[in-house]
Amino acid sequence: MGIDEGKAYLSEQISKLSRFGILRLVLFNLLIGGSLAACQTATTQPTNPSPSRQPLGELASTAGLIQLQNPLDEPEYYCVDVPGAGPSLNLQSALQAHTCKLSAAEDETFTFNYPSVGQIYMEAYQLCVEADSVAAGAELRLRDCTDQPRQLFVYEDGQIRLRDSDAETLCLAIAPGVGTPTGGPSHLRRDLELRPCGEVEAALSEWEIP
Repeated sequence: MGIDEGKAYLSEQISKLSRFGILRLVLFNLLIGGSLAACQTATTQPTNPSPSRQPLGELASTAGLIQLQNPLDEPEYYCVDVPGAGPSLNLQSALQAHTCKLSAAEDETFTFNYPSVGQIYMEAYQLCVEADSVAAGAELRLRDCTDQPRQLFVYEDGQIRLRDSDAETLCLAIAPGVGTPTGGPSHLRRDLELRPCGEVEAALSEWEIP
């Protein structure tokens, strides 16, 4: 190879190396820029859920029975219950107190403070407990979950209290007297309603929630 040819070959190799170096530099900048963009995107994404709709588990109680603390005339205790069973289940009727079902049946399984603070939710039917009114004697039913104030309750000192009421504080209470047989094996039922917290007996208004 002559001197001139050697110079030409060397120049060509230097040019290739230069182009390769520039390419590597461009690729490096692209990679760095992409990583920074990904980090910026990650930091701008919301990390906290809306306070009005908390995910199940972070705020809510465990799903389970709402059970009266005093057994009264039912050794197996009374629990908040949807009237009927199986094909005769009546989601439109007022909730009742019924012999607790040890198998944790769907019609007695509630979650407190879900989907919002103060709401009482039945996952099996995707409905919330709602008072018919904010007056003494009001019954409770299952309704679509909304921002309705009559769906907001507070659990305090064993009592389930309607958060917003007219002139007096109202608590969930079981009817006095004795239970009515429902036809099942040793099953009893009683009415449920909201009664003035200061007037109703503790035995009829103190509950255990999940």
